[in-house]
Amino acid sequence: MKLKIFVSAAVAWLLIATTGCYKDVYYPDFDPNAPISFSADLQPILSKSCASSGCHDDVPAHKPALTPDKAYNALKSGGFIDLNVPENSILYRVMKSGEMPPTGALKSTDVQKVLYWIKNGAPNN
Repeated sequence: MKLKIFVSAAVAWLLIATTGCYKDVYYPDFDPNAPISFSADLQPILSKSCASSGCHDDVPAHKPALTPDKAYNALKSGGFIDLNVPENSILYRVMKSGEMPPTGALKSTDVQKVLYWIKNGAPNN
């Protein structure tokens, strides 16, 4: 009887221990420990992919304005960043889903940079 209980407990523990395992996604050209700079890392992505004429430019058809002089303040004050739950940030979600930019999905490393920047407090650096 004690052996059955022990074996059952061991099997249950093994099942629980192994179901929690997962494979981390690895991006070979992205170091998650490297500091992410808004001006050096994110603004070039926004300028190239988002701040085109008629989209998120100086007179944006769609908020927020993502030109270099307006992007940071527009993102921070416009509710596009959620510092409490970074994965819920509008900026991250629309990029991750491929919804934006409409010209085609961003590279996964660029999307990860956005997420890590938000996770690190979305500094204006």
